[in-house]
Amino acid sequence: MSQKTPEYLLKKKNIILFLVFVALFSVLFFNIYKPFNSSSWTHNGDNKTIYFFLSIFFIFSGVFVLAISRTIMFQYKKKNSLPLTSFMIWIIGEIIVLSVIYSLFALYFFTNKIDFFDIFPQTLLYLFLTLLIPYIVSWLYFALQEKKIAIAKLIEMNRYIDEENYVNIANEKHNLIHFHDEKGTLRLSIKFGKLYYIEAADNYVNIYYENKGKITRFLLRNSLKNIEEQYKDYPLTRCHRSYIINVDKVKILKKEKDGIYLDFDFGDTPIIPVSKTYSENITEIFYK
Repeated sequence: MSQKTPEYLLKKKNIILFLVFVALFSVLFFNIYKPFNSSSWTHNGDNKTIYFFLSIFFIFSGVFVLAISRTIMFQYKKKNSLPLTSFMIWIIGEIIVLSVIYSLFALYFFTNKIDFFDIFPQTLLYLFLTLLIPYIVSWLYFALQEKKIAIAKLIEMNRYIDEENYVNIANEKHNLIHFHDEKGTLRLSIKFGKLYYIEAADNYVNIYYENKGKITRFLLRNSLKNIEEQYKDYPLTRCHRSYIINVDKVKILKKEKDGIYLDFDFGDTPIIPVSKTYSENITEIFYK
């Protein structure tokens, strides 16, 4: 099965860029190397201005032929597949047609008589060398741009996958919460959804969680400050110098004359006070 022609070679935008690049490169090439004995076209090799405009006419007539060819190719590709071998044959056909046109064009400017087949091989060689660099450079450029687009899409896809994985991992992590003592020894693992609040108790903390429909207390040697730092990725919020709460468990926020209070509305859980230091943060959380 024949290899397909890369899509980036058949895009309308890339075809236009290719033609522009061929035109600019050819103008530069003609005015530096003066192929086809073109310096004699002006009948005065020193007249650079006339030569420049003649070369532009010469080049743009060829670019016009290429534009017609690529337009036909573009329309053909809309309805048919174009194998890479067919694409290369098409390119060779373009070069041959242009060589014929340029050979006739060059013959017109020669004052001495010369046979068409004497100049055609030289024209074919010059044209091949002239177009070789634009073809290679443009194809490499288009391939590079296509790879950049593909890489950008891949990065975007990976970012999306990473975000999805992050959410899944975060949800998974929040299913369980592991409490360690100040020496790093694991002491308690519970489902995060069962945790209500943590209370400071000198060099210890009391962890209050639901167990069989009742609130259970677990004493852990650690500080509330350490707990706050270690579990900052969890929806645990400091609301008082003595309390950290599971925000998801709070049912009621009360604003009294003497301050703000949080109510879990479950079993014999106490009403938790909010100190002025944390009142603004707590209010923002519950009024989002």
